Order: sequence, then structure tokens, then C-alpha cells
Amino acid sequence: MSDVSDELNLRRTTSEEGVTEKMVKIAKPTYPAPLSKMESMYSKRTKLSFSTSDRATKRVIAPYVRVVRRGQKIGKVEKEEESKQFRFYLQKKPSVLMRNLSAFLSDSVDLPSVLHETAEVLKAVTKAKGVTLYMADLAAGEIYQSPRNVISERHKVNWKIEPGKTIAAYVAFNKEYVMVDDVLGDSRFPEGVGYKDETIKSVLCVPVVTPDDDCYAIIELFRDIMQPVFGKDDLKIVIVVTGWMGAAIHQNQQRLALQKQQELNDYLLDLTKCYFADTVSMEKMISEVVSFAKVTLGAERGSFYIIDKDSEELAADAFEEGIDDSGEERLHKKNLKVNFSQDGGIPGYVARTCETVNITDAYTDPRFNKEVDDKVYHITRSILCMPVMGVTGILGVVQVVNKKNGICFPTTDQDLLQTFSLYCALALHYSRLSTLMFKTSKTNQCYLDLLKFHLRPCQHDLDSFVEQPYVETEPENFTAFHWYITPDLQSVMPQLALQMITEVVGEPEIQLMPMIEFILSVRKSYRDNPYHCFEHAFNVCHCMFNIVRRNLDIFSAVETKALILAALCHDLDHKGFTNNFLLLTNDTLVQLYDESYLENHHYLVTMTIMGECKLFTTMTPGTFKEMSREIKELILATDLATYFRSRTKLIQIMHENAFNWDNVGHRSLLKALMMTTCDLSGQCKLYNAAKKITDCLYREFYNQGDIEKSMGLCPLSMMDREKQHMVPEDQVQFITVVVTPCVELVCMALPNTEELLLVCQKLKEMWKQIIELRGIKCWRQDDSIVSEEDI
Repeated sequence: MSDVSDELNLRRTTSEEGVTEKMVKIAKPTYPAPLSKMESMYSKRTKLSFSTSDRATKRVIAPYVRVVRRGQKIGKVEKEEESKQFRFYLQKKPSVLMRNLSAFLSDSVDLPSVLHETAEVLKAVTKAKGVTLYMADLAAGEIYQSPRNVISERHKVNWKIEPGKTIAAYVAFNKEYVMVDDVLGDSRFPEGVGYKDETIKSVLCVPVVTPDDDCYAIIELFRDIMQPVFGKDDLKIVIVVTGWMGAAIHQNQQRLALQKQQELNDYLLDLTKCYFADTVSMEKMISEVVSFAKVTLGAERGSFYIIDKDSEELAADAFEEGIDDSGEERLHKKNLKVNFSQDGGIPGYVARTCETVNITDAYTDPRFNKEVDDKVYHITRSILCMPVMGVTGILGVVQVVNKKNGICFPTTDQDLLQTFSLYCALALHYSRLSTLMFKTSKTNQCYLDLLKFHLRPCQHDLDSFVEQPYVETEPENFTAFHWYITPDLQSVMPQLALQMITEVVGEPEIQLMPMIEFILSVRKSYRDNPYHCFEHAFNVCHCMFNIVRRNLDIFSAVETKALILAALCHDLDHKGFTNNFLLLTNDTLVQLYDESYLENHHYLVTMTIMGECKLFTTMTPGTFKEMSREIKELILATDLATYFRSRTKLIQIMHENAFNWDNVGHRSLLKALMMTTCDLSGQCKLYNAAKKITDCLYREFYNQGDIEKSMGLCPLSMMDREKQHMVPEDQVQFITVVVTPCVELVCMALPNTEELLLVCQKLKEMWKQIIELRGIKCWRQDDSIVSEEDI
């Protein structure tokens, strides 16, 4: 589109020659050539439909479009908290937490049997007298002799993994082979092979070590005094075979770990899905997770504690094992909370320090509360207790007690429990959010009920309105665009509004009582602002009434209802500030909507009142939905930032003589500009009325400017009361750049609305005369320099 300065020059030339009714009727507005492809693409990305290089233009449109000030960050309101929470859980996903798992081997593979077969082969190859297999218990720090073909584990022959005892214990400790010619004569092994046999002399003892440096077994080959000692060839064979055995065990161990991990994740994922789908309660979810953890880790008991964030002290809801009505063992929530701020045993310590505790012997640890065992008649040996962490801190504590097949819980169990705690953290976080949302929803419902109660008109107003729903005599010039409500008629604005709605919608379509209640509720919902008040809404509705009544054959019944109601409700609950100010102060509406913050709120209040007043209940749901969509589009169109975009599109259509009433897109653009025209119709009044409207608008602007100054900001020129002398120039510029192009487009499509353009041009001439008279008489806002015929 051409630069706005060209447009201003054209309008100045026209105004200097004088504007007559004849000229307005004949002259076709001059519009720029159609946009090129590149210009069209550019315009879609910009907020305005024209260049704003002219400082005067920038000044008058600044309050209505988005303005980025120095130091102000642009972009949508960032949701750092959600992003932070996502990263927190992402970096602890199960695949990371379980990367060090090395257990579950004994649950799936009979490793001793496999090793016995290999040991017998090595015995034959090396011509050894005998072979002994020792299995390592890494959790207990011991090795035990594994006799072949003996299944019972009641009586094991075991040794501590340490030097200074047997040769097998020495090898398990150092994880290196030992080949000795005379084991009984070597001082490193005072106990020899662990049992008395004076015929044993040469011993070749080799550990089975995985690439992770974990020793799983020791193969001890020996020869008696009648045989030669082991040589290097024997050593090579045994080392190669045991090396491959270690690698095979490691590979199989990883396969089983992945398999277990997949089973674990699938189970927890399915359980989590059920919980998030609200098919499983929180208590059931925790019970299932802890029970599964208890079985997987091989623990005797398990418990869970949820930290109560609302408690002043560090209190928690305890979930401990018990028998339900069906005889099934599961976790149950205790009636009394557990106070962790003072003691609370191991769980209390974990809750206070957020540290994991892994104890081999509970009775030797001073943090353990022995009174708990005395009350429940349990004996506690080993404990693994871990905090369940969230983004904002600790959420709970999970604890498993007494490792069944070992002295303590190894680090692999600790890693596994970390996975369980992650799923519990997600469930607890979701539970907290769900509880908070539920409470917030109910609180909002209470507020909404209170709001609806106060939105209802008082009975006195209702009775008065019902008694006289219409004015007896229509005001003079009521159907003229330049008419404006006078002080003596302000008390009957609801009756006049009902009269306008009835005339364009049709009396058969109106349900009197709901419509009366609706109009009074709308009046009550407008705040007592200088400009954005019910008087402004009534004026906009009056302008729309005059447009629609002249063109009833063009608009459908749904469109007519939407247009007249949207005009009346377009500024409901307006705060008296611009969208820019709401963005600057990060208002609640900015966080609710992406753009057109006030306009979206106006629509929400409109639909709330319509629903409460049960307006148009005879409509079919489909028709009502269509009308609601129309109302939303029309109210959102009153955002001037949206107007500039719509104007660009409609100008091109008009320039190409391509406007078609049957085209839905064309109709939508025109209806949007009709809303803007009505919203700006205060600039299409005679001078006295327009002056009053302008004064009210500037009072609102100056109020916002004063607040911005108190915040340490520099207000826009039109909002700075110290620049009141610029009002006439700003009004001429605003009418030229914003109002006139909008009215011209509407007049082109609807020629019977040309009075709007005539009065608008006359008003601009009045402001120009004021500017010209400055040299003779200093202009003040209270002055009214106007001829009687223009009043």
C-alpha cells in the first residue's frame, strides 16, 4: 500500500477546497494499486496495513496497536515453570536411571550349572586332579563353595572376600588369577584351599570377571603331589576360556537387564496410564507401585509417605502394609499423619535431608527407631529408603525393608528404586495439580455464581422497565447517524436499546422478559469509565441500528441479531486501559489470550450474560452456535490492530471491483469494518457531541498515562496530559488516517450510509478551523468554536 503521507496529502487537498454533499456522492475514494505478491506477503506479517513512517500517524494509532517499548521483551508469556518441570523429568527418564543395572541374572539363568560344565571341561583339558567352583555374593561380600548336583542352599560353605585366608578369597578380592606351585607353602594363603588335603600341591585359581569388573565366580583347579605343576600353556587355556565366560555372562546380563527394564517400564507405564485416565485411585496406584517394587527388589515389606505441603510442620500421609476386606495384602493410608519434623526414624531423616539411606544393619544405626519393630513385632535388618523428588522439592518418601536373598540392598536395587520413585514423583505431581485444579475449579464456580448474582438487575429496575418497555415518543432525528443521546434521555437508554433491537430483529423473535433482563445486565456490566461505558455502547448500537435498518434485505436473520447484539456488548467490562497497557503490566487477560485480550474478554462476558438470561432459547442449537460465532468475530473485529489487517484486504477487493455479497469472506470483511465504523462513530457526530466524546476518551487516556508515569514509564503522546495542546492535530490526523478510510469502504458497499462520511468530513473541518484560529485565540479544551448550523 502507498505511504500514508500520500493519503494525508490527498485528504488535505480535498479538505482545503471544501467538502460538499455533492462531492461526497460523486467522488470515488482514491485507493492504491493492488499489492504485488511480495508486498502482499509482507503485509500479512505486519500489524498495520500501511506505512507508519509519518510521526503524526504513529502518534494517533499508537494507543490501538501493539507498541514495543525500550527494554520490553516481546513474545508470548513464557511458561518457564512448565518447561522446567518437563526438563526435570526428562533428564531422569527410566532408560537413564537404569543404565547401571546388572542384576536379575539368578532369577532367569542357572549360572552355577553352566559354570560347572565349563569347569569340568577345563579340568579335563588341563589334566587337573580336581576342580572347585566358588560363586561370589557381591551383596554379602562373600564367596561360597558350589557343589555339583547339590540343590539345597541350607548349609553353605562360605568365606569373606578378603586376603590372608584362602586362595579363592584372595583371587576374588584382587580379581586376578593366581598360579602357585605349592599352595601350602605360600604365606599369602594360610588356609590354603579352605580344607585339609595334604596331597594338593599345585593350584591354578582364576576369577570369572565381566567387562564391568564384577567377579561372579572363581574356578579353582588343583593337582596333587604326584602330578607336575601347572604350566603357561594351562594358564593360557584357562584365562582365554574364563575371559570368554565373563564376556558371555556380561552380554547375557545386559540382555536380561534390558528385558527386565522393558517389563518394568511397560508395567509402570500401563499403571501410570490407568492413573492418568482416572481409572485407578492415588492410593491404589501407590500400593501397586510399592508392591511391584517390593517383589522386584526382593524385599519383605514396603511403605510410602506423601509429604503434606500445606502443613506448617514436616508432616506426611503414611501408606503402610495391611490386609484389606478381600484378604489381599496392600498399602493402606493411616488415619494419623506422621510428623517428620522431629524424628520419624529413617523416613523422617530422608524427608529432612533429601538423601538416600541404604543400611545393612538397622539396629546398629542410631537413626533407626527400634520402637517401631517392638509395636508391630517385626525384626528389621536392611533398609533402603529414598526421597521422591519433584521440581519444587521433596514430594514423598519410599522405603523397602529386609532384602530376602542378601544382607543388604545393592546399588543395582538402589538404581531400580530410583525408577520407581520417578513414576511416583510423576503421579504425585499430577495428583497435586489435579487437586489444585479441582479446588480452583470449585473456587471459580463460587466466584462465577457470585458474579452471576450481582449481574442480575435489581428488581426495581426490572419492574420499571417492564412497566414501560418502550418510549412513548421516538427522539427527534433518532434514525439519523449524527443523532447522539442527550442528558435528559440517558435514563431511558435501555428502553431505546430494546426499541432498536426489536425493530431490526422483529418483534416475533423477541422474548420480552429475557431481553429486558439481558439489556439491564449489560448496562450493569459496563464499568463507570469516562469513555468505555454504557453510553458508548449505546451509541455504537445506535449506529449499527441505523446501518442495518437501511439494509435489512442484505443481512440474514442470524447476521442481524449478531450485529445489533455485538454492537451493544462489544466493550463489556472494559477496564479503561488499552491492550498495550495490559501487556505491559502482564494482566490476567494477557495470560488467558494470545491477542485481542480485551475483545476476547468482552465476548466471554457477553456469552455469560446471554446464557444466564436464557436469550433466544427457541433457537436450534446449530443456529445459536452460528450466531455465537458471528458475535465473536464481530467483537474481535473492534480491535483496531485487527481492523488495519481487514482494511488492507477489503481495499484490494474494492479497488478491483471484485466485492461480492455472496462471497462469505467478503461479507465477513465488510461486517468487521461495519463494527469498526460503529465503534468510531463518535467521530461521525456534530462538533458538540464529538467534542464531548473526545474529552471523555482523553480523560481515560490521561488516566492511563498518569499510571504509566507512576510506574517510571514514558506514556504515549496521546496519553500525556502535558501535551493537551496537540489534541486538535491528533484528531485531524486520526480522522484522516483511521476513521475516514473505514467509513469510505462501508459507504462504497452500502451507499445509503453516506451521511456518516459527510458528518465525519465536517467534523474534521471543525478541528482544522480550531488549529487555524490558534494565532488569533489560544485554544483550550473547554472552548467550542463552531457555527450554530454544525451544532
